[in-house]
Amino acid sequence: MGVSWAMRWVADAGDLARLCEAAQELDRIAVDTEADSFHVYRSKLCLVQICAGKGVWLVDPLALGRAGMAPLVELLADARVEKVMHGADYDLRVLDRELGASVRGLADTQLAAQLGGARAFGLAVLLEQELGVLVDKRFQRANWGERPLSAALREYAAGDVGHLPALADRLQARLGELGRLEWWREECAALEGVRWEESVPDQLAFLRVPGARGLRGIARDRLAALWVWREACAAARDCPPFRILQPETLLQLASRPPENLKALGETRGVGRRLVGEHGRELLALLAAPPPAPERPRVVPPPRDKVRETRVAELRAARDKIAGELGIDGGVLAPRAALEAIVDARPTSPEALGSCLGRRWRTTVLAPTLLPLIGRWDGG
Repeated sequence: MGVSWAMRWVADAGDLARLCEAAQELDRIAVDTEADSFHVYRSKLCLVQICAGKGVWLVDPLALGRAGMAPLVELLADARVEKVMHGADYDLRVLDRELGASVRGLADTQLAAQLGGARAFGLAVLLEQELGVLVDKRFQRANWGERPLSAALREYAAGDVGHLPALADRLQARLGELGRLEWWREECAALEGVRWEESVPDQLAFLRVPGARGLRGIARDRLAALWVWREACAAARDCPPFRILQPETLLQLASRPPENLKALGETRGVGRRLVGEHGRELLALLAAPPPAPERPRVVPPPRDKVRETRVAELRAARDKIAGELGIDGGVLAPRAALEAIVDARPTSPEALGSCLGRRWRTTVLAPTLLPLIGRWDGG
């Protein structure tokens, strides 16, 4: 399938305002974003790609700033213009954090593929299967914060968004044949509500290092101290923590701490630069680490075998229906929804819908689940 759009780099606020005003007359645009998460400590929005008609805009938020991006924020919030996106969850969160933007009129092709029965729904896979388009995966971890962007990166970014309208057409037609368009619209409307949420600091984050749970005593203290030190160093350098020290190097230093600078430099994954800049600091930290935080003791609730049995019954019924529909059981009803049903024991479609969170799920599942729930005894 040939490329039929013309790229336009947009780094001027007036230019963006004129383009967005024209796009408000369209029925549909496609949207994608790029960030630099593999290259900095705290990622930022580096590019917004818009496919409007036969043109693709590569909008530069680094040049425009938040104020200069205001016309695009207004366009994204205009529900009259459909926004085709793929796997939009992260894009929506980043747009919210960086621009305060909300997207209305969302048409997510990943959701369309899932509801249409696709087992693999990554963009590259779908483009190849549906449109015969092969995506060059070399640039998936590119540094989108670099300026100027190379011609190859611009072409890749344009391709990410330029093919989305045609893909949406194919998937939407399939959903129409299956009678699932309303399912898709409801899922997209729910996804529009996601917002950025700042992560809560986790004092036990060091336990994510593979092998960490096997450490005891001072070795565990060393690993916790190294984790905190690495985070601070990465934040100061504005780079990902793994570029300071890899997880396996953290574990090795905590388990078998070097006794001097020479031994530290010979540790795999450390390197001369780190020894020169932080060697003595690291040796002092390894020699006398502060006590690591302890995992809070959590007393698990008593096992409720009746509840477990009922969740299993619901899961079996859900999976049977999902299999008949050709979709994943988790899409039809997540485990949390099944647990909510067991706890609430709904007796009406309305009450069941409150547990399932979607009207389409209720329509599909109510004829099977309500009689099943009705057979449960009072225990």
